[in-house]
Amino acid sequence: MNLLFAAAPNPFDVKAALLAGHAQHPVIIHFPIALFIASVVFEVLAAWRKQPVLATVAYYNLLGAALTIPFAIATGLGAWHWQLEGATIKGNLRLHMICALTSALLIFFLTWRRSRLRAKDDSPRAGYFAVMALGLMMITLTGHIGGILSGVETP
Repeated sequence: MNLLFAAAPNPFDVKAALLAGHAQHPVIIHFPIALFIASVVFEVLAAWRKQPVLATVAYYNLLGAALTIPFAIATGLGAWHWQLEGATIKGNLRLHMICALTSALLIFFLTWRRSRLRAKDDSPRAGYFAVMALGLMMITLTGHIGGILSGVETP
């Protein structure tokens, strides 16, 4: 018998699929990150080029980021529960969770604020862009710490 097939995991083992080396959280988390960054890029382009259609694209990317955050949080909590067996939240794990929740709150706030601006047919001002910059910094820090936790980056 071929050893390659003998060592293969059961494809129907749900726990193994969810907790594989590249579990669901590292896959899912890229959606809100990419959508938020795209939103920032389109928002800056909309302000720079004075193109309302780019502001609309920015809004829908931001809305997509906000809608995918609950899945990222759920898979992150699942990874903590199953992979780390509910270990005490301390050190880098605590810092990652704090930064992730802060990032999520900033994205939710920006989505709420942008929807209000759209309803008034108004453009964002400097404060909105400052919160966006803060959101980018928080997402970068969160991802960096997450990379350390997953072993992708060296501490």
